[in-house]
Amino acid sequence: MELIGNPQLDDSTRRQAVQYSLGRIGCGNQKAINALVELIGKPQLDDFTQRLTAYSLGEIGCGNQKAIDALVELIGKPQLDDAPLWVAAYSLGQIDSGNQKAIDALVELIGNPQLDDDTRRQAAYSLGQIDSGNQKAIDALVELIGNPQLDDDTRRQAAYSLGQIDSGNQKAIDALVELIGNPQLDDDTRRQAAYSLGQIDPGNQKAIPALVELIGKPQLDDSTRRQVAYSLEKILLKEHLPSVVTALKDYLSPKTYKNDFERFDKCYKVIWKCAQSMPYPAFYQAWHQQEKVKDGE
Repeated sequence: MELIGNPQLDDSTRRQAVQYSLGRIGCGNQKAINALVELIGKPQLDDFTQRLTAYSLGEIGCGNQKAIDALVELIGKPQLDDAPLWVAAYSLGQIDSGNQKAIDALVELIGNPQLDDDTRRQAAYSLGQIDSGNQKAIDALVELIGNPQLDDDTRRQAAYSLGQIDSGNQKAIDALVELIGNPQLDDDTRRQAAYSLGQIDPGNQKAIPALVELIGKPQLDDSTRRQVAYSLEKILLKEHLPSVVTALKDYLSPKTYKNDFERFDKCYKVIWKCAQSMPYPAFYQAWHQQEKVKDGE
């Protein structure tokens, strides 16, 4: 601590004391936190040392309001470069769960269009770490997902965080459903949205039809189709099994087997999962449901 506070010290030695010493041995120690808070507030501090100090506060300041206040203040500095902002956002995600001041700062950060995508993406990740069920955080992530000007990586991170942050929130589910239905998105983002739908709410009436429709799309890549099948199996409830069997059975044709085996295989596995949980008469009726409709029954 005395080393850090020495103004005659060169930056590399100060950085060594911050990152490899206080950042490792001072967990929860108020004196160590105070030293880092004082250091991070120095206007003449170079960016690299500032980043290391912010990182170390995230490591040792768990739940400490003074550390949170210092990181929030750092985020609010308009002249700050993106790199220290990125680290401050990361540290806020590490330091406390459910702290409203930290959440407000991260929400403001991801809503700032002047920041680079990496920083907004880190803020979205930290929101997914910091709180469960916070409506302000959910609204910010939903808005981020719907922003077509953002790169796919950032929207993918927002989709992941939505899957982490809340179970059963309809606004989050609607945003993920809209995301997987967007044909302009890359497969990785669509796959992440499908994963998050599998995390967020079992039996959701919007999520299941969206995943059923997606698994049948012929242009879907194999990895995404596997994820969709996995998510469907996770969230299906007994009352949904007949409709899923009816919707997917036509993909079990010899033509699909020959021309698109991955689609055949994943639909088969979902149907088999349904069959294992259904009485045979109910499965038989679901399998022949479309034929009955065609015959006017």
